[in-house]
Amino acid sequence: MIPELTLTGPPQDRGRQHGEELRARISDAIDAWYEHLAPSVDPMTFVGEVSERTGLRAAGEAHVPDLMAEVAGIAEGAGQDFQTMFAWQLIDECWWYLDELQARDSDPAADGRERCSALAVNHRGQGIVAQTQDLDRHCDGTQVMLRYLDASRLEILVPSLAGLLALNGVNSAGLAVGITTLSQLPHSPAGVGSGLLVPALLRCATVDEALALLGRVPVASGNSFVIGSRDRSVAVEVSSTALAVSADGDRALHTNHALVQDALHPYVRFDHSVARLRQLDQSVRPDSTLQELAAMYAAGPVCQSRAGSGSQMSVGTMIFELGDEPVCHYAPGPLDTDKLVTYRMQTQVEAAT
Repeated sequence: MIPELTLTGPPQDRGRQHGEELRARISDAIDAWYEHLAPSVDPMTFVGEVSERTGLRAAGEAHVPDLMAEVAGIAEGAGQDFQTMFAWQLIDECWWYLDELQARDSDPAADGRERCSALAVNHRGQGIVAQTQDLDRHCDGTQVMLRYLDASRLEILVPSLAGLLALNGVNSAGLAVGITTLSQLPHSPAGVGSGLLVPALLRCATVDEALALLGRVPVASGNSFVIGSRDRSVAVEVSSTALAVSADGDRALHTNHALVQDALHPYVRFDHSVARLRQLDQSVRPDSTLQELAAMYAAGPVCQSRAGSGSQMSVGTMIFELGDEPVCHYAPGPLDTDKLVTYRMQTQVEAAT
């Protein structure tokens, strides 16, 4: 079983709890990340540049200061410097910043790093948001489950990595958020990183509130956000220059290529994203069940297996049920080998008893 941590109190306090409780796991995660970076760049120099030589930190402090305080708390509790823990939140931004730092562009024909496959559906007052979270293999072994209990009584269940605010999640208001990278779209070093946008969205109570947040905050990276409730399923593409809804109704699907915005990079590598979207389109209905979606995510191109030869794998498969009781089902790996574990809202369980 992966660690499960309950976080309470003001932002810096809950960050400190996170850092202290997971200090060893965070240290291992950062060591593995630095080892992954080392063949391309000096890791310490790299995280310093991402944190201090871009506008990413200033944008975070201006638009999500509570989350930046939480990152500072994680750094303090874990015995890590702030620059490292801040850069650790910036998965998408570190990808494109490293490309730019080395004055290179990704090989158009290479097997790309984009692998996440997300969906949202709803039918007769029951909704589901689900995705695979596919990242570099060094992230495997760092998975955790975070439970936030805010003073407002909003509870948030967050699959994550040690030291990371959130990969995706679901809250007790019945809103769930998934994310996929869209590296075809424009990015900016003066926006809010996607690793801060996800936890910000999870503090929204409705789909409209989440969309409004995305519309008013400057965005650093191209992403799709799949946002769902029990009666609405939305996919929205964001970049540093635009926001466009690609689906809004009873089914929303997205992988890693732009569907409604103009792509800057029509790389061959996005053929894999097209194949995964085709699998979702053929398999997913508004009334698809948990069992049907779990079976789909266990096979085909959407399942990035540990046994695969690529640089990435599914470090998490998440299925969030949205009904009378929002529920998180989380496997810390691909479903061809790992089993979903069910996490329920503590506040609702206590109310029922």
